[in-house]
Amino acid sequence: MVKIQTTSGFVCNVDERKAKDWNFLEALVDCDNENESIALRGITKVVPLLLGTNEFEKLKKHVEKDGFTDVEVIMSEFKEILEQIGEKTKK
Repeated sequence: MVKIQTTSGFVCNVDERKAKDWNFLEALVDCDNENESIALRGITKVVPLLLGTNEFEKLKKHVEKDGFTDVEVIMSEFKEILEQIGEKTKK
């Protein structure tokens, strides 16, 4: 388990093994699909798969403004989380 803190102040604990899980990989590959429907399905799966339900709900609440959860903000946070997992697991 690694503790992550993004520049926006979001703090979560992530099981770094999830980044190597087959289901996560399948969803991640879908994110890069030319078919927009498949790519969107991948995006909606990949973040909760990595974070887990509780941490994902915390992330959504963290980025929510005026009742809206901006997709670009979620993806930016997710990218930062992935980068930090990579850095922490290299050590």
